[in-house]
Amino acid sequence: MKRSVFAVALNHRSQTEAWHDRFHQSPYQTPPKTPVWFIKPRNTHRRDGDTIALPSRQQTFSGGTLAVIIGQTARKVAAADAAAFIQGYALANDLSLAEESFYRPAIKAKCRDGFCPIGEPAPLKDISALEIITEVNGVGKQRWSTADLHRNAAELIAALSDFATLQAGDVILLGTPQQRIEVNPGDEVVIRAAGLPPLHNHFSTQAEAQTQPEGHATLFALGLNYADHAAELEFKAPEEPLVFIKAPNSLTGDHCVSVRPDNVDYMHYEAELVVVIGKTARNVSRGQALEYVEGYTLCNDYAVRDYLENYYRPNLRVKSRDTLTPLLPAVVPRSAIPDAQNLQLKTFINGELRQSGNTRDMVFDVPFLIAYLSEFMTLQPGDMIATGTPKGLADVNPGDEVVVEIEGVGRLTNRIVSEQQFEESLK
Repeated sequence: MKRSVFAVALNHRSQTEAWHDRFHQSPYQTPPKTPVWFIKPRNTHRRDGDTIALPSRQQTFSGGTLAVIIGQTARKVAAADAAAFIQGYALANDLSLAEESFYRPAIKAKCRDGFCPIGEPAPLKDISALEIITEVNGVGKQRWSTADLHRNAAELIAALSDFATLQAGDVILLGTPQQRIEVNPGDEVVIRAAGLPPLHNHFSTQAEAQTQPEGHATLFALGLNYADHAAELEFKAPEEPLVFIKAPNSLTGDHCVSVRPDNVDYMHYEAELVVVIGKTARNVSRGQALEYVEGYTLCNDYAVRDYLENYYRPNLRVKSRDTLTPLLPAVVPRSAIPDAQNLQLKTFINGELRQSGNTRDMVFDVPFLIAYLSEFMTLQPGDMIATGTPKGLADVNPGDEVVVEIEGVGRLTNRIVSEQQFEESLK
């Protein structure tokens, strides 16, 4: 079954205590006010009993946690009603490299191959004080209780389903303590909790490649990948790609509506060239990268800047809301685009040209991005990379028709509606 795995950072009291002073300093200024979400894409998904390869010369840490399995479509669910949408629970391991900052998306730390094994699900009546135990080679290394989480499963379902429609089979990882357990090649790690099947995984220097075809294709997106756009937002261009992941719930199509939330001040479009991966890519060189491209399409990567917090930027409330990623379904073959780094991008609002740029102005070009991502994770057929947007952003409002087009690739049209209009249309 296709599924999305959402995870939340900074949901354990020990984490916010450890980061308290830092979160009152630059660049954070204040602690997060809402859950800090991120996504574990399909290349990370593994099962009980699978062997997981560890990256060489980098410390990897186990993060035993509880996974909530969604049983039916959940949209704008109140915390008091959330139990009815839970199919069951499972043990999971939110593996990660060491994290020294929450200011940028942690894709290199969190989204490596195999970094999210999930065990078999089972029903549980009460998880309010469930002990999660991690054993390494038969020795207990960590024991913590879900009673120490800031937000419980019901509260997290309510917070996430407020802007992202959850589907049956989707998963929410509830978080981990600040203290994590280092794992090394040869280790056997078992995560246990009363009433749940244990999760066993072996760690090695290598493991059989797994492409997880049953998972959702991953849509990677780039922040600040045009220098003029970075300057427009008063940022300097990044020295390393600022990559984040768009959740499948945000996708919609040509001539569809996108919802502007009520009572927000600024929602803007982003015209972006999208690269579609055509074959499995791992450790691909920049010189060979285009050989792994099936073709190109385009998207409009809307963002609601009112919801921006300086944690895992851009966060899911900004970028992964329902309907906020119109994507043209047609893919133009790579052979039809001789130079993807010399294409004109344009955005029109109600027929007026508001954004114009060229893909030659990308900070990191298409071959670099494929090589960069495939160095630490496996790109799979159907995965996509939205490559960023040039300057020229503007607010959009209900009633606006927004058209984005890219030379040789296509034209994508959608209309902005208010949240109230959208809700009424669903009745």
